[in-house]
Amino acid sequence: MALCFVLIPVALFLKQISAMVALVGVLLLLLVQIRIPPLLLLYSLVTLSVFTLFSGWFLGDWYKAVFSALRLLAILLPAPVLAMTTPPADLIRALQATKLPSFLTLSLMLIWRFFPLMQQELRRIWEANQLRGIDLKYRPQQWFSGLIVPMVFQMVAYADEVTIGLQTRGYSPTAPRSSSKSIRWQPTDTLFCIMVIVYLGLIGYLEWGR
Repeated sequence: MALCFVLIPVALFLKQISAMVALVGVLLLLLVQIRIPPLLLLYSLVTLSVFTLFSGWFLGDWYKAVFSALRLLAILLPAPVLAMTTPPADLIRALQATKLPSFLTLSLMLIWRFFPLMQQELRRIWEANQLRGIDLKYRPQQWFSGLIVPMVFQMVAYADEVTIGLQTRGYSPTAPRSSSKSIRWQPTDTLFCIMVIVYLGLIGYLEWGR
């Protein structure tokens, strides 16, 4: 989560395309570990290509168009990629180990888990429309009523379920917390930190070191 909060501002400040390629390249490698529906991947590639083409056409500068597309990827990828490659149980235990307030830990956890949940709900809504004979990819005028509105209702229902679940389990931010599996610093954590430092160092060298 901390890496996500670091990468997004870094992507906004980078001006060298080599540094931006290094930033996006590692995120794309992590993206391979996530099971993405082929149709969603195809739509994403087409959307990115259209964005790059229109940017190059209107700006008259293909270098800026490609750089803008890479910056867009660098901003959009960290949150879903890092959220979906981290087990929720490990994440919540790590946040508790940092001695953050309970309400803040819960809020961060729910926000972090919202990204993959939103992707799942979008896929279900899309498939439900197809079962009803409505193919939204050919009816963009129905995206608001057929996709966005059901998504909002699903998120409201999800918030209600979380609230009821917390209340029925007697959750209290002031109550002492317990864990059946205490979290400890592992060698893999040290390796991850070293890789992150090398990763950010490489980006910094490509941007400012040369």
